[in-house]
Amino acid sequence: MQPSVWTKSNKSYILFGTTLQMPPPTTPTGRPRVILFDIGGVCVVSPFQAILDYEKSRGIPPNWINHSIAASNPNGAWQKLERGDIKLDAAFFREFKADLSDEKRWRIYYARHLAATRKDKMSDAAEEAAYNVPPVPDIDAEWLYWEMMRCSRQPDPFMYPALKRLRAHADKSNGGIIVAALSNTSIWPPGHPYLDESTADGKQHRALRSLFDVFISSAHVGMRKPDEEVYRYTLVRLHEFVKTRFGGDGVRAGDVVFLDDIGANLRTARGLGMGTIKVELGRADQAVGELERVTGLDLGGGGRARL
Repeated sequence: MQPSVWTKSNKSYILFGTTLQMPPPTTPTGRPRVILFDIGGVCVVSPFQAILDYEKSRGIPPNWINHSIAASNPNGAWQKLERGDIKLDAAFFREFKADLSDEKRWRIYYARHLAATRKDKMSDAAEEAAYNVPPVPDIDAEWLYWEMMRCSRQPDPFMYPALKRLRAHADKSNGGIIVAALSNTSIWPPGHPYLDESTADGKQHRALRSLFDVFISSAHVGMRKPDEEVYRYTLVRLHEFVKTRFGGDGVRAGDVVFLDDIGANLRTARGLGMGTIKVELGRADQAVGELERVTGLDLGGGGRARL
């Protein structure tokens, strides 16, 4: 039996010898059929909170770590880990720390930081940063990474209960509602406690994954958000799932609403014709309300945490 194969060159997906082409773009119309979730910062507590807490506790100017990670795209350690290009091991942590210690990147960030906090002209701030910039912050990259992962094991008190209620609606809908996930991930080292389903973390991970009809993990498919190719791959996988399980015409981008906490990830989705909902840090309750509005479903919103 021929395995499933994703062909990036022509955006097709080969399933048991049958080639499924990427469905053409559409625009959202009516109620979405597919509710597509990011995981970190949406279904579970944002790892960004761990970054903010780390910076605050060590007197690091806010958003330096996020800036450094973003500025290392596309070939920084973080991006390579989330594409599954490198292992989560000591070599990754060395490379990640090097990215967070880049002096040129730090000077650019610090100039912008001065301009924003002092309300100076960017040219004046850049001149000061060129001659009078503090040392690059010394960041414990390994500790920070695992603290981010620890924080993001916790279910979001608003979105996670809404997700479970959505799953119940989907189970009664006979394919009218599809619940899916598209998440930038990493692959845990063999034997790591997060893989042990006898532990609380392992059980929680299994319970979360069980809520989705289709789960796209960046590190396992070799693509990550916000790159367009992983969205196209996701659409074809969703189309395949619906056609195989329920028949009919499958799904298109306009049948999808995507929830994410990062603007760049949402822009790519909108560019392909998906509906989008932004999940602001610490305000998933608002996103639940918006999801209720666009789906017409009771998901237990109203601003009250249900955990």
